Amino acid sequence: NCASAVGGALVLICTVNPWFLCALPVLLLIYGFCYVLSASATRDLQRLEATSRSPIFSQFSETLAGLTTIRAFGAAPRFAAHSKTLVDANTRCFYTQYVQSQWVSYRLDLLGSSIIFLAALLPVAMSQLAFRINVALAGVAISYALEVCNFLKHATRMTLELEKTFSGVERIMEYADTVPQEPRGGVDAPEGKWPLNGHIKVEKLSVRYRPELPLALSEVSCEIEPRAKVGIVGRTGSGKTTFVSALWRLVPVEGGADGRGGGAISIDGVDI
Repeated sequence: NCASAVGGALVLICTVNPWFLCALPVLLLIYGFCYVLSASATRDLQRLEATSRSPIFSQFSETLAGLTTIRAFGAAPRFAAHSKTLVDANTRCFYTQYVQSQWVSYRLDLLGSSIIFLAALLPVAMSQLAFRINVALAGVAISYALEVCNFLKHATRMTLELEKTFSGVERIMEYADTVPQEPRGGVDAPEGKWPLNGHIKVEKLSVRYRPELPLALSEVSCEIEPRAKVGIVGRTGSGKTTFVSALWRLVPVEGGADGRGGGAISIDGVDI
């Protein structure tokens, strides 16, 4: 609706005042530049706002879960200050979004005012230059030009709002397409009642959670006898959970008997 109203008004103005065609490409070029600039800024600012909003809820839920411990150790002011810092970061993004919206609105007002100015100026200039002009049609063109500004602002605001809300779809597509998945295929599952005894043999097990991170486990080797009860002991960050996660194949292994991960963990003689 907005595009047809703006297009119809411009066609009417150009029909009444053909000289308006000289200024129309310049106005369209300015509008296109402003739209492309604001659309990219809208997407990036929405990404920043969404990224800075998530830690607020995470920190708040973690604080509620450990409220007793936080109060017992007198750490409430520190957690409150951290929460304010996260809210301030999100508020900066939200305020920048508002300023960007006003920047677009101001440019569109100038563009609409330019159209109104030219629609009113050209009939006067043409009459002064002894060109014949229909005054009634000129008045109709000016009245339509007055409506262009509102329709132009509304259409641009709605399309930018669409760009902003589609950032959520963008995140869903990112999770669906770019997040690494577990490997498919491989050998068939063992037949019968495997594992029967539970003999676990680990050879040079190396694990890292992401390629850019250091090794969480580095060439760990051990052997667990069948039906043995084993406890994994170590300080925080020593890799206790990582070892169990590798045993359940929740994280991929990097090192093994062949240097590529194969044979790193075997249960009852079956390489997992």
